Amino acid sequence: MNLVDSPWIPCIRQDGLSSPASLRDCFTCGGILDLAVRPHERVALMRLLLCISYAAAGIPEDYDGWEELRETLPSAVSAYLDLWRDSFELFHPEKPFLQAPGLRSASASGELTPCSKLDFSLATGNKTTLFDHAALAERHFPPEKLALDLLTYQMFSLGGLISSVHWGDRTTSRSSCDAPCSPGSMLHTFLRRENLLDTLHANMLSEEDLPEYQRLGNGWQGRPLWEQFPQGLDDAPAVHNATETFLGRMVPLSRAVLLSRDSAGMLLGEGLSFPSYTNPQRPFPPEVTATVVTTGKKNVRILLGVQPGKAIWRQLAALTVKRRGGEIGGCAALAHCHEERGADIVVCGLARDQADVVDIVESVFHIPGIIFQTEGHALYEGEVARAESVAWGLGEAVERYRRLVDGGWELRLQQAGPKKGEELARLKAQAFCHYWTAVETGVSLLWDMVRNCGGEAFPPAWQAWRVHLEKSARAAYAAACGKDTERQMRAYVAGRRALENCLRKHLERDGNKEGA
Repeated sequence: MNLVDSPWIPCIRQDGLSSPASLRDCFTCGGILDLAVRPHERVALMRLLLCISYAAAGIPEDYDGWEELRETLPSAVSAYLDLWRDSFELFHPEKPFLQAPGLRSASASGELTPCSKLDFSLATGNKTTLFDHAALAERHFPPEKLALDLLTYQMFSLGGLISSVHWGDRTTSRSSCDAPCSPGSMLHTFLRRENLLDTLHANMLSEEDLPEYQRLGNGWQGRPLWEQFPQGLDDAPAVHNATETFLGRMVPLSRAVLLSRDSAGMLLGEGLSFPSYTNPQRPFPPEVTATVVTTGKKNVRILLGVQPGKAIWRQLAALTVKRRGGEIGGCAALAHCHEERGADIVVCGLARDQADVVDIVESVFHIPGIIFQTEGHALYEGEVARAESVAWGLGEAVERYRRLVDGGWELRLQQAGPKKGEELARLKAQAFCHYWTAVETGVSLLWDMVRNCGGEAFPPAWQAWRVHLEKSARAAYAAACGKDTERQMRAYVAGRRALENCLRKHLERDGNKEGA
């Protein structure tokens, strides 16, 4: 199966239906509106398509060069794919796509790893069978699924124990490192336009947008993996290109893989080791789709990641900061956002707990232009902080209720010791879940308020948002705290009094300062 002309990428067409497309189709068919894939697969496919775009058309020097790319990209990519066609053959005898030819098993039995390992949602080995009860059966996969799973696995595989294989003259390690897209459960942000080709163009960058990579020195651009494929772990020039250049690591070889022809098993071992922004021993510029934020009193820079239980709209203030030079901020492609028209963005992420995948998230937003201006950005950030302050007060009210209704609560907290925080989190979980679910139904009110910042429509919009927060907090408290008995009723009233104090503190408007 050759990925250049064989349909394997699930896409949404102009008629609203989903059907697979080839690599060539993605650049030459204007009727493809978007990808129809899971969040982590979107990240993987966008990186592949962008890498091909850069390889075919070059990295433009400046904004003017970037604008000109839109017209020349389809023909340039089509010619490039013809030139490198063999490198996109999934089962090529000498250079199979994203695989290390000549791998040999390091185990005496020669047993293969099931290909289901490539799909994070399928149970393989010690992965959970909660949603996948076919784990014990041998599964065969169509080549188009194998291609997408392999690409995604090379982007997102998590560090941990792994089988060993012989790659050239070396035996790979039993310990594996993170692939480039997974450290810190980082969120990846892309601009979205009317069709896939325009989306790809919007997310391409010029050299002016890549100052951190330019600091790597001569050859920072690099070449795609398939143009300089490592012959083994000792192939220093190819390994350097694949791990420490802009284009080389866009489509990574984080695992040494060789698929079997029957599409059921594969040889699998540790691949190349990648430096990353989160690794102080081997630092590297942040991925261009990542968001850099500061944390703690020392303002340590980290990558903004998926936070289970925290919806992405609450992190938009950080995601929409235009990153300039080596400063903090969102994805590099925000440089192409117009401060009057705004932009559509897609935010994707894979949440992890050490070596386990715990969640996959994606959100799509239309960002009004005012968010990219100081006044609108500060207002949005402040109102999200206000909603979080109300949540904190709700938690305190629930804890007060529990203390009064449960005589042994304080003792249990003391006995919990270092796990006291976990006990408190469990106590407040129901109220928080109810509150944030309710608040999210009214996020449109928040957007209305931000769009009308400084205008006559701002006061009623602010009032509607404030009332929504009040109702959400009160309903969440009522859902979490019973009042059936006399003791519960007394505790309920005391906790409700604490909540009302919090609402007065955080939701009473201070004159006409806000939004003025």
